[in-house]
Amino acid sequence: MTLEFLRDSGNRHVSVYQTSALERAWEGRGVIPLTIDQSQSFQFVAKCISKLRLTRRLSGDGNPPILVAMMGYSESRLFPKCLHREFIPYVFDCWPSSYDRWESFFWRNKIRMAIFSARQSASYFAKRMRGMQCIWLPEALDVSDYSSGPNLVSRDIDVLELGRKFDWYHQAILEPLSQAERIHLFERVKGQIVFPTLQEFVDGLSRSKVSVCFPCSMTHPERSGDVETVTMRYFESIASRCLIVGKCPAELQELFGYNPIIEIDTQKPSSQILEILTEIDKYQEFVDSNRARLLQVGTWDVRVSEMLETIQSRLASN
Repeated sequence: MTLEFLRDSGNRHVSVYQTSALERAWEGRGVIPLTIDQSQSFQFVAKCISKLRLTRRLSGDGNPPILVAMMGYSESRLFPKCLHREFIPYVFDCWPSSYDRWESFFWRNKIRMAIFSARQSASYFAKRMRGMQCIWLPEALDVSDYSSGPNLVSRDIDVLELGRKFDWYHQAILEPLSQAERIHLFERVKGQIVFPTLQEFVDGLSRSKVSVCFPCSMTHPERSGDVETVTMRYFESIASRCLIVGKCPAELQELFGYNPIIEIDTQKPSSQILEILTEIDKYQEFVDSNRARLLQVGTWDVRVSEMLETIQSRLASN
């Protein structure tokens, strides 16, 4: 049975770069792209209806469900197809602070299968939503979108902190790195992006020796609560052969079969990072092995293969 996926039309809640790689993998496996053409006035109406939680599936038309990547709550994207078609959402950024909203969406739209990038969120809704199959499939990427860069000793950026920072750790290493005249890049003013363009971002990762990564449960607990999940930043850093220093989410260790990062030393964080940089060459084999493992377990080709096998099995049993 042929499946369709809803193509991202540039909704502001969606990371186009991330979804484009997923969409390429879907399309490469024969899933048909579907675009809902919406004028500006239609989008306004759809957002109003969605905000009032008036959207709901009223009937089914006998066609197979539509796959849709939902990076953040963006229900208006599904209108008006959601009135008569079944959707299988792949839900990213599903945090406890928005669980009530997601639950309402699942009920109103009669969702029978949902895929979650966070395992704890999948477990939560498996208990809450009787009759809805909840599947955990972590994020992934297309490795060809990134550069493996030169070996660690030849890179000119010593430490990179992209996006949200774990404030305690950032403050612990800030001055020691400066005194050691190490190149340390991070968001100096809130909202000021380290690498303004996509190409600069890809190049910046490939020039970095150490990429500092912590799960959102540590950096933004007010949003994510206790949901610890592996995010794209980990995979992007591994694809770029950076040495990750920070905290390894349990999901990542389960996926790889080992811990692919260097856990921070909470007792002496500054001396640890300086020692790592001094001996960075000894980690080359480690980052090479991490990238090789990523190709086995962390690409969209791998993820989509598992996803479609699960969906087709469910459709065949109905």
